[in-house]
Amino acid sequence: MIQEPPPQMHTLVAEDDGEVIGFANLGAAREDDVLGLGELFAIYVHPDAWGRGAGQALMAETLARLRAEGFGEAILWVLEDNPRTRRFYELAGWRADGTVKDEEWLGTRIREVRYRITLDSDAS
Repeated sequence: MIQEPPPQMHTLVAEDDGEVIGFANLGAAREDDVLGLGELFAIYVHPDAWGRGAGQALMAETLARLRAEGFGEAILWVLEDNPRTRRFYELAGWRADGTVKDEEWLGTRIREVRYRITLDSDAS
């Protein structure tokens, strides 16, 4: 999927001195109620690199790529009990849209919250 991604899918990588310190994966939303929207599937920065701007750079490029692909809106899912990450998304302009889902992961029930953002085509 990285070498030959599906249409509209991108994997971005943040590097520091030639070492990968983070990544983001984005593309077209997959769920029926949000078809036609973009989705940030994953964004991760190694904890040793937190606070150095890699996450902000990945987010800025993610939003730019989603706009370039023609999406007017995008979604993402985040664990409900992850305040640090939720603050990061909210500072970037994402807002919870009221949709939640419960999943089972490694034998534990987790709750995810959906966030949404409007992608202003005039934004830089």
